[in-house]
Amino acid sequence: MLSVIIILPVLLWAAYTDFRYRTISNKASVILVIVGITEIAFFRPFFPVSTIERLIVCFVFLIVFLMLYKIKPGVSGGGDLKLFASTGFCTGLHTFYILFLASIIGIIYALITRKKGGRFLSMAAPMGSCMAAGAIVFVVLHFFLYAKGV
Repeated sequence: MLSVIIILPVLLWAAYTDFRYRTISNKASVILVIVGITEIAFFRPFFPVSTIERLIVCFVFLIVFLMLYKIKPGVSGGGDLKLFASTGFCTGLHTFYILFLASIIGIIYALITRKKGGRFLSMAAPMGSCMAAGAIVFVVLHFFLYAKGV
């Protein structure tokens, strides 16, 4: 949970560039990997995510998004692939919750931006932006649920 809060500024930067220019800088992914390595090397007692969990989640996202990228080009970009994999390396299994929330936000975005004729303006939502929004929703829900004692 703490790692999600730490990487929020990077995700917000990636969200802005993805929404505005439809590109995600490699610097965002590199920063996230550096944050993950720093957490492993220096702050292990504060982060309950194991190194094995981080690596497995990272490779799962790499494989799944690479398959999407190769099978159906245009559905997911290379920046999305790198951003999700590096976020998986930082946050471990929390990334799956963030992906779920990001998908819901992406569907809502697609429904809002559709044309009058029923056709979508673009089938690709800016997943970097959806991911940052999903991470923010995850943090808010996490705090709200724990404050309520659920």
